[in-house]
Amino acid sequence: MIHFILAAALSLESAMTKEEQKETGVAKLNIQERAALRDWIEDHYTKKMVAQKSTAPILQEVLKGGRFVRLSDSSLWEIEPGDTPITQSWITPTEIKIGQSTDTQYPYTLTNHLTGSTVKARKAQKVTP
Repeated sequence: MIHFILAAALSLESAMTKEEQKETGVAKLNIQERAALRDWIEDHYTKKMVAQKSTAPILQEVLKGGRFVRLSDSSLWEIEPGDTPITQSWITPTEIKIGQSTDTQYPYTLTNHLTGSTVKARKAQKVTP
């Protein structure tokens, strides 16, 4: 739980400059308050696509507590269980770079352009419980 809260707080910080954090009051929030704010934003506001110059897909959804992610190219990815605390904190929309992993079970890497965090993943056909 601590990893999730810290990751959520860090993702909010990485999306805002220090000046924006001061102007909005985010700089005064503790880690749990930042995580709660990030969750509230995700729950109450419509996600929009960002204009991009790159052809890399955009993160559209984080599903099942970070166990799955869906990208703008309609691909669905199952995340390696040890990496779900990282994807739990990913905020949409953001560009995702797909690479190769040396792990035979999770042969791909997904890298969040905004945070620089990388997780291992494999393609999925559907979201499982």
